[in-house]
Amino acid sequence: MPAGDKLFIDYCGPTIGVVDGATGEIRSAQIFVAVLGASNYTYAEATWSQGLPDWISSHVRTFEFFGGVTQLLVPDNLKSAVSKADRY
Repeated sequence: MPAGDKLFIDYCGPTIGVVDGATGEIRSAQIFVAVLGASNYTYAEATWSQGLPDWISSHVRTFEFFGGVTQLLVPDNLKSAVSKADRY
């Protein structure tokens, strides 16, 4: 496969606190990260959950950021992306 054909995607480590400017309420946010394999060009954003709606929306914004779609998405073993664990 040519360079730039793989996008590695996952949520990273601990959550971060996001403060609501109007109420002062602190909510926990997940950090979604997408990295192009050949260049390590990276996109990251905060989402409220790791659920399927946030997972899909994060991908849409990722593809818009990169200006296209890779041939292959390589998720880590998170529940939103994997229905059955497989070594390959």
